[in-house]
Amino acid sequence: MKLPFLNNKDRKLGVSDRRRYDIPLEKGAGGRFLMLLVCLMTVLGMIALSGTFALSAMKDRWTSGLENQLTIEIPAQGENGNAIEADALKREALAVKAILDKQSGVTQARILSDKEMQELVEPWLGKDVILGQIPMPALISVKLAEGHPELLDKLRRDIKAAVPAARLDTHEEWLSDLVKFTGALRMGAVILALVIGFTVVVAIAGAIRARMAEYKKEVELLHLMGAPDNYIARQFQNHTLRLCFKGGLFGVLIGAVALKLTGWIYGHMDINLLPDFSLGHIHMTMLAALPLLIALLAFATARRTVLSILKKQV
Repeated sequence: MKLPFLNNKDRKLGVSDRRRYDIPLEKGAGGRFLMLLVCLMTVLGMIALSGTFALSAMKDRWTSGLENQLTIEIPAQGENGNAIEADALKREALAVKAILDKQSGVTQARILSDKEMQELVEPWLGKDVILGQIPMPALISVKLAEGHPELLDKLRRDIKAAVPAARLDTHEEWLSDLVKFTGALRMGAVILALVIGFTVVVAIAGAIRARMAEYKKEVELLHLMGAPDNYIARQFQNHTLRLCFKGGLFGVLIGAVALKLTGWIYGHMDINLLPDFSLGHIHMTMLAALPLLIALLAFATARRTVLSILKKQV
C-alpha cells in the first residue's frame, strides 16, 4: 500500500493536510452510514428539544396568567337541585362584587359577560351552544394586589356570609397538577435528548473503532514512519468532524421542515384548550447550533477513541 505522504515531497511527516488523508478514510460506506445516523439523531434531538422549549413556555404562560388571580363561582343550581333564576343569580353576583369592591387588596372584580361565558364553554360544548338552554353559573374574575393568606381568608368569610353557595377558587390545586404534568413531560424530553446524545457518542466511537481495525496496517505503517499519535488521531477526528457536521446540518434542515409542518397543522386545527406552541429567537438559535455542537462532540469522541486505541497498541 502506497501512502500519499511518501510521494509528496512538499509534505512533512507529522503535518496533516485538512483536505487530504494519509489513510483512505473517504472510501467505503461506513462514513455515509455515520452521516445518515447523525442526521436522524439530529432530527430526533431537535424534536425533543423543541418539545422541552414548548412545554417550558406553556408552563410560564399558564402560571403567569393566573398569578394573584382567583375566580368566584355562584352555582346555577340550589341545594335542592332546582335551577336558580337568572335574575336571582345576577343579584347574588352583584352582592359578591360589592364585597370585593370594598377590599383594598382587590385591584379588579369583574362579572363575566354572556359572551365570555360562551367562549369558556365553546371548546367543550361547541360554537352552536345556546347559554339559555343550559344552567350556567355566575363567574367573577378577581385580581389581587398580593395573594396574602389573610386576605383570602377574609374574602372567604365575607362572601360565604353574603352568598353561602359561592365558591372561591384560587386555581392552586389544578394549576399545581398541571405544572407537575408539564414538568414530567419536559423531564422526559430532556432524558430523550440525553439518550440521543449518548447514542451519537457510542455510534461515533464504534465507527472509529471499526475504521481503526479496517486500516490497522496503514496505522502501523504510519507509526513505523515516525508519525506521532496526535497526527494519526487528527486524520480520524477531522474526517469525523466533517461527516458529523454535514449529517447534523441535514438533520437540522429536515427537523426545521418537520417543525414548520407541525406548526402549520396545529395552526389549522380548532384547538382552544392549549396555548400556542411557539419558539422564541433564543430557542431557534439553540436548535440551529445543533450541527456545530454535534460536530464538536464527534471531534472530541473521535480523538479520545483513537488515542485510547493507539495507547493500547504501544
